[in-house]
Amino acid sequence: MHSRVNRIALQADGTFGDSGKIAALAEADINIAFGDVAAISALAETSDSHFQESSARWIASSSCLGAMSHLGTDEGESFVHVLSLQDIDGGAGVSSADLTPGRERAIAEATLVQAMQDAGKLGEMPSLVWLIVAPGHEEEVLDGLHGVLGDTVPIFGGSSADNTIEGKWVQFDGSQLRHNGIVVAVLYLTEPVSCYFSSGYEPTELSAQVTAVDGRRLFALDGEPAGTVYNRWLNLMEQDPLKAGNILQASTYFPISRNRGPVSLDVPLLSHPAWLHDDGSIELFASLDKGEQITLMSGHPDNLIRRATEVTEVVLRTHELNYERRPKALMIVFCGGCMLAVKEHLNEIQRSLLVLAQGVPFIVGFTFGEQGCFSDGISRHGNLMISATAIG
Repeated sequence: MHSRVNRIALQADGTFGDSGKIAALAEADINIAFGDVAAISALAETSDSHFQESSARWIASSSCLGAMSHLGTDEGESFVHVLSLQDIDGGAGVSSADLTPGRERAIAEATLVQAMQDAGKLGEMPSLVWLIVAPGHEEEVLDGLHGVLGDTVPIFGGSSADNTIEGKWVQFDGSQLRHNGIVVAVLYLTEPVSCYFSSGYEPTELSAQVTAVDGRRLFALDGEPAGTVYNRWLNLMEQDPLKAGNILQASTYFPISRNRGPVSLDVPLLSHPAWLHDDGSIELFASLDKGEQITLMSGHPDNLIRRATEVTEVVLRTHELNYERRPKALMIVFCGGCMLAVKEHLNEIQRSLLVLAQGVPFIVGFTFGEQGCFSDGISRHGNLMISATAIG
């Protein structure tokens, strides 16, 4: 397998400046891409003239304020960052669909099966599933994928993002641009894969039981309005209480976690409070279950700045220890909320990753939800998380 990353600039007229690089992408087995909404939308328009006769598969997502790779950051400009994989021994397949309310699980199952058929591997378990999905129903989508795969295949990826949390995110499968869709890629690799899914937050001693919840809307903790409890916790952390409205930015350093997986793993999976309602309920970017014990987490800018490098270091060390070789490519998913909290340090983060990667090409997407696999083998959806996937 061969890998290559291209970073292609979007010009003021909405076209890409280097048509040669765009045309070369048609030679890949699969292209995995991130860019801001403008870049991915322009990529979809470009596909009409460059990719229609190509056998290259695509899985691309809009990313908050652009993306990153070993070739650089976007710094206010629009680029598409594309990781191209070629000469994959086992093969790859991609499929996509629009999500319909109430049918997310069934749609995810069917899309995965179609991706397997596209790879010519129906009934065979892939080495890795790479997932791009519109925010909103990621848990149902993962349930659908697990219905086909069981818990034996790692599912990694992220929820599409836009620049201003307006719901303008897009997904692209090489021929169709979707706004509320799912794109699934299945990779059948004879070469190894290593993954790591984590966060840059520490638990506090503040916790409560979920006593009333409806999906992503948390109504009560220990029998009290969720907003009352959350503001009490913030006060104990010497933070100002929050008023009703959008609390996404204000809660970035104080998400809540629930432990998922065996107790021995003690794995925190984060949920990001997004909106405090007048009735004291809190809207989250991930679902909770009644009876779950949740814990207030605490973050710090220094931890978030270091975390992408630390997560990548773990996956590189694991890959080298298990397979005695360096990988051929890295795919990193970095929560858009975390990125916005430390965006003045993106160049510093990119340089640290560049030093660590030592020539291994990498891409980074900034997402509004993250999917990944913990060491218990089960893939889950969380917020304010970071993942790294090493292949080859």
